[in-house]
Amino acid sequence: MLRRLVLTRGPELAVLGFLAAIPLFVTNPYALGLLTLLAIYGILLIGLDVTVGYLGQVNLSHVAFLGLGAYAAGLVVVRLHGGFTFSLAAATLVGLVFGGLLAFPALRLEGPQFALATLSFATLTATALNELEALTGGAQGLSILRPPFLGHPLSASGFFWLCLALFALVWMAMRNLLASQWGRAFEALRDSPIATDAMGVGTYRHKVAAFALGSALGGLAGGLYALNFLYLQPQSYSYDLMVILLLGVVLGGRMSLWGAFLGACLVVLLPNLLSNRLLFQVFSGLGLLLAAYSGTRGLVKKTTRPFQALAPVVAMGLLVVGGLKVQNTEDWRKAIFALMLFSVVVGLPEGVMGFAAKALSKLFHLEPPALPPAASLDEVLPARASDGSSLLRLIDLKQYFGGVKAVDGVSMNVVSGAIHGLIGPNGSGKSTLVNVVSGLYTPTSGEMTLRGRLLPTGSLMRVAGFGVARTFQNLQIFSGLSALDNVMVALRGAYRTPMPLVLLGAARGEERKAQADALALLELTGLGVDARTPAKDLTYGSQRLLEIARALARRPELLILDEPAAGLAHPDVMRLVEIIRRIASRGVTMILIEHHMDVVSELCTTVTVLDGGRVIAEGTPDEVKRHPKVIEAYLGQAPAAGAAAEA
Repeated sequence: MLRRLVLTRGPELAVLGFLAAIPLFVTNPYALGLLTLLAIYGILLIGLDVTVGYLGQVNLSHVAFLGLGAYAAGLVVVRLHGGFTFSLAAATLVGLVFGGLLAFPALRLEGPQFALATLSFATLTATALNELEALTGGAQGLSILRPPFLGHPLSASGFFWLCLALFALVWMAMRNLLASQWGRAFEALRDSPIATDAMGVGTYRHKVAAFALGSALGGLAGGLYALNFLYLQPQSYSYDLMVILLLGVVLGGRMSLWGAFLGACLVVLLPNLLSNRLLFQVFSGLGLLLAAYSGTRGLVKKTTRPFQALAPVVAMGLLVVGGLKVQNTEDWRKAIFALMLFSVVVGLPEGVMGFAAKALSKLFHLEPPALPPAASLDEVLPARASDGSSLLRLIDLKQYFGGVKAVDGVSMNVVSGAIHGLIGPNGSGKSTLVNVVSGLYTPTSGEMTLRGRLLPTGSLMRVAGFGVARTFQNLQIFSGLSALDNVMVALRGAYRTPMPLVLLGAARGEERKAQADALALLELTGLGVDARTPAKDLTYGSQRLLEIARALARRPELLILDEPAAGLAHPDVMRLVEIIRRIASRGVTMILIEHHMDVVSELCTTVTVLDGGRVIAEGTPDEVKRHPKVIEAYLGQAPAAGAAAEA
């Protein structure tokens, strides 16, 4: 425990202590200015990494929040004669508010559309800051006098120490947040927004919260930026800086506080590298060596394609040659930034810190902290009495897609405690039906009730809140998370600590309890030994079981299993059958969609058969197997009378 604490927290304290001690020996104003910028850009890139790293979106608007925060702090000082703390609070609030307002429309978009939306906001912000001359001073700029802090004027070293202290506070707060349910939810929704909503987490809500939080940190960094330079111009928040910020996050390493720190070092040093040919040549040479080593290593381990290995080497080679041939590298800054960004994205997608973290973990054999003992299953998934009453009732349910009647007037009754089979040939409407019940689709018409209450429609999250959980025909695991974290994301009622207290580290006890609960569900499904294994590294059969364990974390009244045996070998199918029996013994009601008729016959008490979106038969497994319409649906023709009688 002590060894792990030293290895994980020791470097943080050592680096912060080293940076804090520099002004005691170095009084050069230029050097102190670079150190101050390092702390400011550290805060800025931690905020940007929330969107780029955890949400997986290309955010081109972060430079706008730096500018908005800077002008907010400057205007508070100049126009309102506000103090130091008030100006920083205003800058942070402006970032939070504008970030939230931008997030609501922009986060309904994905990929290039999101990038274009954020780029448009950045362009509009720069234009507004330039044109609102009466307020911002326009192209003439805005001069500021730094107000005293708590009644004391700040020297260059004093202001650096304050920025470093704020950077340390942001570091600790974000470390607490990203190690909590919020951080798991951010990663989960990047991997599978549909599954995140189905687990009751709320994709859109968490995306907006993440974007607004990152924007608030951008605003805070902007406020410090203004109080550092004491002069603001709209041209400072331009395309060049935006690209450098993205390069800093990607090169440093996404989803890493250390990556943000390393990226901040890069952002601070790049202007100096470009103005000094020797430094640039050394830096580009080191980049070429790193690209060559990373590419060769990827080719040897067969984790990298030849193009991914060769392209960064060529790009960095061009920088080396350019550094030797070009007289003034600053004139080529945009081309240099583009080549560097291309090299990192293609050749080192995990960034320098992601690359280094793997090597360091092998070197020091750093083990994760010990897990608590698994909780009692009776506490996590209390047994329910199966009284045979109606749980789910569907009445004349229809789902049309244009002229296609995917579900055409289905009525069905699922009783409490039963395993209700739902079968039919491909294209019969089974998955469409459960997609309607679970809230993925809004029904064209019809009625759905759970325990007599109308089920919500068209919202996976709201239906999950009603007590319906599901797995998916096509696996929707959170591949970037461990098996344990996959289940912890979905735990119902486990997280009650509000975000401000989570930032302060007040959710640790809650986390330990959630770990114990999740372990109990992993053990129920036979995955207890794989708790720390990344979900993407599990076998296919174990991934199927992980989806079930995650759905059980919702403590559902109704569990929908959509073809859980699809693609499984016979031993895994037998293992699955046994686990479903264990779940049924807890009184959990299930709808089982399955093509393996032996599984249906062994588990289900009642089976409903669909064909062409309609119910063609219902009864026990033996009864439906002998039903003429079922035989016709599967075989394509009605059985002969004698064969039917013999059957």
